[in-house]
Amino acid sequence: MATVIFSQAQRRFTNDEERIEIEASRVDELIRALYQRYEALDGQLEHAAVSIDGVIHNDALYLSLTPTVEIHFVGAVGGGSGDSVGESLKPFVGDPLGHARRWKSEGRGVAIATVVSTWGSSPCPAGSQLAVDTSGHFEGSVSGGCVEGAVIEKAGEVIESGEPTLLEFGVADEEAWAVGLACGGRVRIFVERID
Repeated sequence: MATVIFSQAQRRFTNDEERIEIEASRVDELIRALYQRYEALDGQLEHAAVSIDGVIHNDALYLSLTPTVEIHFVGAVGGGSGDSVGESLKPFVGDPLGHARRWKSEGRGVAIATVVSTWGSSPCPAGSQLAVDTSGHFEGSVSGGCVEGAVIEKAGEVIESGEPTLLEFGVADEEAWAVGLACGGRVRIFVERID
């Protein structure tokens, strides 16, 4: 059985359930089974990237699943929007602060993550930003891979608590690609709620 772990934002669609074991041989079958179990989740996962045992895949609907796989649905890596939630964001494509302003004007909670320093190889330079709202929608990039997923998850906590935080990620060269830092980089990211 596949184990699906839901993010804080997704749990509003799953009656606050954090994880579920469910039988499916492909990602599209898994999504259909999740929609049957959680009616409010219906339509929220088609545009998500899928982390399968820690490896993120975009356009993963027809990927096969092994029986003991761990699944996370995350916003599409490399831009886009959503913590597995899609909506039209064309007016602000590539403008995280534009998204943040719009989301805030709509009454949503919003956090901004900013790369404050890098060392070695890092996909995004200092000053890069990522906007995240209470539903897990996001725009921009601060790293990619599992680092970005962790920043999005932490942004949800910052929105809720109001407490800013400084995150630091760094890995050895041989582990770098697994978390999305090329050639063993280090990155520091400041996450703050926009009030």
